[in-house]
Amino acid sequence: MYLSAQRVVSGQNDQGLNAYCYLHGSFSWNGLPPPGIPDQNPGELVDEAIELPGVGHRVRSYIDIVAPDATSHNEIRQSFVTFVAQAQRRRFPWVGIVGRCLFRVEMEAALASQWRQEIARLYRAALAVRAPF
Repeated sequence: MYLSAQRVVSGQNDQGLNAYCYLHGSFSWNGLPPPGIPDQNPGELVDEAIELPGVGHRVRSYIDIVAPDATSHNEIRQSFVTFVAQAQRRRFPWVGIVGRCLFRVEMEAALASQWRQEIARLYRAALAVRAPF
């Protein structure tokens, strides 16, 4: 599973959160996801929530969550809390693996002062499009 949520802005300064859910089938893993996931093989798009349609928007912030398709909501949440606790001492971008979950978080410097609120919005948007398991 690859969940992604992005805060995007158009050339007219309209903003929105766009979120996507991709699935990879029944295979599972521990540690690193299989090679190419999500960059070369995001999986099959199964759901999305688009507040700002169109292409060519600038991404102001994003969160990527990669985990086996059937990973429980609780496992993702616990892994994410651990990831943020470890990453918050570093500058963006944050990238890390906790258990079977890979996380990537990036945001513009203008959003970094309110990073907790921004990450919470992105996380909720990503999980809102998650396929039910």
